[in-house]
Amino acid sequence: MISLQKLKITVREGLKILRRDKSLIEGTVYASANRRVVGRLVYAHHFPCQGLQEPKSDDDFGVSVQGYFRGGPSTGSGRRAPRVGFGHIANDVSADAVRLALERAKANAIHDPDFHGFPESVKEKPSPRVFTDPKLLRLTSDPKQEARWLADISFKTLEGALRVFERHHRRSLLGEVSIGDYIVSGDNFLVIERMAMASTKGLAVSDENTIAMSLVSAMVERAHSKGRGWDASSGLADFEPQDTGRQAAEQALRGIGGTIIPTGNYTIVLGPQAATEIFANLLLRHFSAASLDFRISIFNGRLGAEVASPNLTLHDDATYLGGAGSKTFTDDGYPAGCVTLIENGRFAGFLANDYYRKKLLAQDDKALAEKIGPYAREHLLSRLPRSGFRFGGGGGRLASREPGIGATNLFIASAHPVSRRELLRKIRNGIYIGALWYTYPIAGEKAGEISGTAVADTYRIKNGKLAEPLRVNSVRLRANLRDIVKNIIAITDRPRPTILWASDEITYAPEVAIANVRLEAIRHPED
Repeated sequence: MISLQKLKITVREGLKILRRDKSLIEGTVYASANRRVVGRLVYAHHFPCQGLQEPKSDDDFGVSVQGYFRGGPSTGSGRRAPRVGFGHIANDVSADAVRLALERAKANAIHDPDFHGFPESVKEKPSPRVFTDPKLLRLTSDPKQEARWLADISFKTLEGALRVFERHHRRSLLGEVSIGDYIVSGDNFLVIERMAMASTKGLAVSDENTIAMSLVSAMVERAHSKGRGWDASSGLADFEPQDTGRQAAEQALRGIGGTIIPTGNYTIVLGPQAATEIFANLLLRHFSAASLDFRISIFNGRLGAEVASPNLTLHDDATYLGGAGSKTFTDDGYPAGCVTLIENGRFAGFLANDYYRKKLLAQDDKALAEKIGPYAREHLLSRLPRSGFRFGGGGGRLASREPGIGATNLFIASAHPVSRRELLRKIRNGIYIGALWYTYPIAGEKAGEISGTAVADTYRIKNGKLAEPLRVNSVRLRANLRDIVKNIIAITDRPRPTILWASDEITYAPEVAIANVRLEAIRHPED
């Protein structure tokens, strides 16, 4: 893997190359290197398998140049409008690669009236709290040790699940269900991210991050029961893969004998994975500066207003100590930080990169008020953009991409959290949804209408306690995001780091109780 020191040298020398170009007004050079090690778990007792079925790794590295160039198309007044362009070279971080990326940026350059310059140097110092695991970093220099660590993590995950299944089988509580029904699948990820960037406007930063993640499903196939487990950490010391496997197997066993409920409106409790699907996968996009700018957010014009239950606070904290998604700098070059999105029910802020912050500030007050709220300009001027990242979808910061808008450690919280026991007692009767799948907006983003299918860890709640399980894939949630955030009854006090497939943010998700949510029964051929 390319060292961080090599990336720093690349951008430092690359900046000299940019400054010698007479056509360049301003520009940035960015270099990155990422390594992803993946252990794919495939275990089923009834056919031959290795458990760790597909251990693999991949590296990507490269450089990119963004430039603002003279000599664009004529504006009609005799002047030629400058152009902005982007060029990328993969698998090379040499000075020649920077030169070629610069030429590609020129060739690709276009006139963009919404571009208002690259990020400027700031005096703010980055947070010293971001943790990078030195043990995980050392693995990149020793492939054999890396393979041993991956195998150890993967078989610990399987061990956690199989011990649960073995104990259950020996007690013969499954009756006619044989051990051949047990299936465990999923992935363990070890990720290392490195980046360095410099600009002609005085920025020179670098960052290095480590991530360990696990996502596991366990099934008792003939009993139509499924359970999920997950974990995420910034290092190996706090990473407990056997607990992930154990959790998935225990939930799969609890789900045996699922019943069906009729269509209707229910008080529900979202488990951590289901809450992540709703809040991170669906709601988060409405807090993007791009969504607000294009008027497709359900929060357009509502900055400062009450948009949710006072029980809800939502924030993204890139500097959370030990957070699996923590970063020191954004890919715009600014110090990473915390962005409060909802504070006690009030729309308090949004995620932005440098491009969209400047694009919004260039608009008139009327447009800003309609898109964001009456005090949008003051809000934008008083805050640095903390969310400009070049994420790759499931790990990595890619030189092949321009800075987008992304979250890091997303926290779903409350100023008055309760214990799980208190939460269940408060709602008394309802439905617990542990895992959702295929969640998506319907009728367009602006409508806020969503749908999702309960696929695991779903139960009736009776008299303040979890009761019988529901059949897998027998319930579809149909709701509006506006109603979901307004109808929150309570939030528990123990968030868990939760991941979705190919997500870049880690969501620290508790359990969330919500009133008056429509659940639709899904009919199956055997019903």
